[in-house]
Amino acid sequence: MWLGIVSWAACRLTCYRSGMYRIGRTQKLAATILAVQLLVTSGCGYRNQLSLSAPAKTAPDGRVPTRIAVLAIRNDSPEPWLDRIVTDAMRREIDARGDFDFVDDPYGAELVVRGRIRPLEVVSKSFSRFVAALEYNLTLRLDLEVVRAEGDIVRLDPSMLAETDVYFASPDIEVTRSNRLEVLRRLSDLLASRVADSLELIKSPIPSSDSEGEG
Repeated sequence: MWLGIVSWAACRLTCYRSGMYRIGRTQKLAATILAVQLLVTSGCGYRNQLSLSAPAKTAPDGRVPTRIAVLAIRNDSPEPWLDRIVTDAMRREIDARGDFDFVDDPYGAELVVRGRIRPLEVVSKSFSRFVAALEYNLTLRLDLEVVRAEGDIVRLDPSMLAETDVYFASPDIEVTRSNRLEVLRRLSDLLASRVADSLELIKSPIPSSDSEGEG
């Protein structure tokens, strides 16, 4: 009797496993078919999206903008992250002009800007009765040059790339550091504007009076 019961239980277990196996195979097959259908129906749209290229940037007057690359500015000053501040300021100002299109590869650019930040010049301006400086004159100087696609190099006027401003000292070191950083940002924006002006002249030089007379 017990042998019969054991045989019946083993048979039921085998049938159950076989049925579960068939159900599992059916579910996996259905999932595979569904995935293939989704891939087929959506694949074309996905490829079409990839094939759509971004519209070419155009200058305000409809002309194709000049391709430009701004290389990382070398920081020869002790101020950390000043190279990033100056580079970001130049990129913002140049991009705001609308006549330039930034490219990552300098070999594909028509103009390449490169250079360095010179050591900062900090001079005490006023003192308290305790011989503590209250104000400092801070001068930011850049050495920059522009390389044309033809290979010739245009060195920007160093006197144009130097500017001085004042920041106030404080007994709190963090406040003094914040004041100094704010001045550096302000000077970076000012020099970036001058760099952008120079790039516009390099891109579209003003004709001389001699050439106008010949025309």
